[in-house]
Amino acid sequence: MHMLITPMRCKGIALSPQERRRYPAIKGDVLVAPQVANELGRSSNVARVARGLPLEPDPLPALLDASLARMAPSGFVLSGIEYVDGCAYAQSWWCRPG
Repeated sequence: MHMLITPMRCKGIALSPQERRRYPAIKGDVLVAPQVANELGRSSNVARVARGLPLEPDPLPALLDASLARMAPSGFVLSGIEYVDGCAYAQSWWCRPG
């Protein structure tokens, strides 16, 4: 599903509403599918943002244990865990039509 995606945290710390508004939204397809997450050592719902060509790197780290936290007519929020430089952080993506 093609969306505008804004991360709501930076290394696990929530961004203020002003910081979220200033963050440039990432355009891409949000894909959620069950798969084995090596970091967790088990199967997990994994959300990814794909854009452009298939060999192009994902613009955001994968969201492990992704779940739908909120939904409204104007968009939704996915929450989960992201791994950055080997450390796990809480993360949420604000997704809206783009």
